[in-house]
Amino acid sequence: MFKNLIWLKEVDSTQERLKEWNVSYGTALVADRQTKGRGRLGRKWLSQEGGLYFSFLLNPKEFENLLQLPLVLGLSVSEALEEITEIPFSLKWPNDVYFQEKKVSGVLCELSKDKLIVGIGINVNQREIPEEIKDRATTLYEITGKDWDRKEVLLKVLKRISENLKKFKEKSFKEFKGKIESKMLYLGEEVKLLGEGKITGKLVGLSEKGGALILTEEGIKEILSGEFSLRRS
Repeated sequence: MFKNLIWLKEVDSTQERLKEWNVSYGTALVADRQTKGRGRLGRKWLSQEGGLYFSFLLNPKEFENLLQLPLVLGLSVSEALEEITEIPFSLKWPNDVYFQEKKVSGVLCELSKDKLIVGIGINVNQREIPEEIKDRATTLYEITGKDWDRKEVLLKVLKRISENLKKFKEKSFKEFKGKIESKMLYLGEEVKLLGEGKITGKLVGLSEKGGALILTEEGIKEILSGEFSLRRS
């Protein structure tokens, strides 16, 4: 699936480079550092040296559901990290990988004309986490107390993504729904979704479409918009 791998010391944003470059589907771009890295909802992604930051190009005609895709990708990242570290990770709907209550990785999917660009950031060996996000972010180094070979982490993640996306295309989201649901952070807890308004209730599961199922006073609501941010109430 991954045909070309480009690894650079520094870029503004791996997402922006793949948007502008004329490269083939299956190309992955990795950077040691990004000066303008960003995450979902336009948020800045702090891209210090020691982390792993990469984007890759997919054919949008092969992946129509852009809510299911980041869930499958997040699962792929978590499975690869579990294989490497032998530590369990959780998934925060719709696109983050967590260790306990702290974010380790995020996934960003963007459509740009005839390109589907996936960006993934993984906190690997960073020594210092900025004070403003210290309570909600962590690194593999902080979790395990040891440095990790970022190339090995990258190759494991790309391998798992390749395997899971092949299965996703050939079969369906049903192949992954149970696994993702079992890893969902805040499952069975009272949560709030902020974004296009505010929704509060209990997170009770994942829908067939990849939406978050929230039990509210009016009944179960299926949240299909990735523009919401999920938090514990």
